[in-house]
Amino acid sequence: MAPAQNETVCKAVGGPASLVFRRGPESSTSLSELIDPATRIDPSALAAWVVGAPPIALERTPFRGIDAAYVTRPSGRPRRTQPSLADAPEALRKALVAAVDAALVGVRRVAVMTGGGIDSSVLLALTAAWAKRTGGSAFAVSLDFEGPGDDRPHLRALERHLGCEVLRVTPEDAADRMALLASGADGAPIWHPMMPIEVEMVTRARAHGAERVLCGGGADELFGGSPQALADIAWRGHPLRALRSARRLSGFGRPRSPAWTWVLRPLLGRALPTRLRGWRDRRDPRFDPPEWAGPVLRSFFAEQRHAAGVRVRRPPRTEDERFAAIAHDPYRVVLAWYRQQQERVTGVDLWWPYLDLDLAASVAELPADYLLYGDRWRGLLRTSIRDLVPDSLRERPDKAAFEPALRRFVDAAGGLDSLRPLASMQRLGALGIVDPARFASAFERFVAKPDAGEPWVVVWPALAVEAFLRGPRASAEQRRAS
Repeated sequence: MAPAQNETVCKAVGGPASLVFRRGPESSTSLSELIDPATRIDPSALAAWVVGAPPIALERTPFRGIDAAYVTRPSGRPRRTQPSLADAPEALRKALVAAVDAALVGVRRVAVMTGGGIDSSVLLALTAAWAKRTGGSAFAVSLDFEGPGDDRPHLRALERHLGCEVLRVTPEDAADRMALLASGADGAPIWHPMMPIEVEMVTRARAHGAERVLCGGGADELFGGSPQALADIAWRGHPLRALRSARRLSGFGRPRSPAWTWVLRPLLGRALPTRLRGWRDRRDPRFDPPEWAGPVLRSFFAEQRHAAGVRVRRPPRTEDERFAAIAHDPYRVVLAWYRQQQERVTGVDLWWPYLDLDLAASVAELPADYLLYGDRWRGLLRTSIRDLVPDSLRERPDKAAFEPALRRFVDAAGGLDSLRPLASMQRLGALGIVDPARFASAFERFVAKPDAGEPWVVVWPALAVEAFLRGPRASAEQRRAS
């Protein structure tokens, strides 16, 4: 996924990453502008949307003959001397400030989507500091709900710490946005269950005067770190230090033997032949299709499995390899689609500072184990934001579960029972993407346990795509047929 190096196009579409669509000689920043009555669905490409995954070929859209180019602003950050471990928190802090400042060029009033999680709270704190320096204004727009990992106490602490304004939106406020399932956004389905709620939040931020809205997507992948990075410490000649860190490391699910799982096994894995590594990658459970997958969706997962065996993954060891792993992560394309569709629905300029490639370059210059600063999950980020947010927020070990908010949103819009007609999978079944009978069983389990996390990411996307296929597009097809 080599980013297009087209600065003119980047300036036209804005943001640190965007999509440009092409159909033959035509191009546009809007997908819907290229869709005409003759445009047909591409079932093999649509399969990726049904499971919320990047397409096999990242330029593919759900429509035949229309491609998407993933466009990024090239990193202009010069190479620097790698900071020491002691200097890394301050280096990351400066990079975060620069990324947020770059996101705020040309605007005076900004909203930040945050509920009290670490990533979005950092954006709000840095944006508040920007407002004080420049005379601009900033406020938070927050989804207000109760549930496991409740964000609200942390947001109240942040509100007191920054003295900022907070615009609160409830899940029920977004009930009318359920119509987006049928209409889609910019001509394509919206598969993510949070999209309707976030559209309502962004729309309210715009009504409150926001010229731009910042979002915290992409931070997990950038700052979370991997416990297997402890093997790098041993590889650099400090095996005892690596083993001690494995014993102390917190914030990750703890295996039976941290030393073996996080240090010794990754070290041995580096010696595996390429063919054996490919065999192991093909066995990864993430390539197992859902039980209700039809032949087209099963073929999609088979292609993914094959591609994993061809593109054998090795942990990046150099700065260039780490940067390439971040910049070319297929998940960034999924986020670009998400941002693109929200912008088209709301008319608001959205920025995701954690996708900034200059910030990615700053993180890539650090050895991977630096992210585990202090032997903890997100350790480097937590240390770098000291005094920026309240310590109670900076030290929180959990994240909010959004299932209760999603259930409240759906209940206000008629409940899961109102979506039961979609569970027949008439359109997706006809396309060979879904097995309707098996999906009906999965839907009933969803109805029985709406607070379970898995159905929202496994069952909901298929419901959303089915609604889109039955929506205004289906009506237009019927009119053409008659």
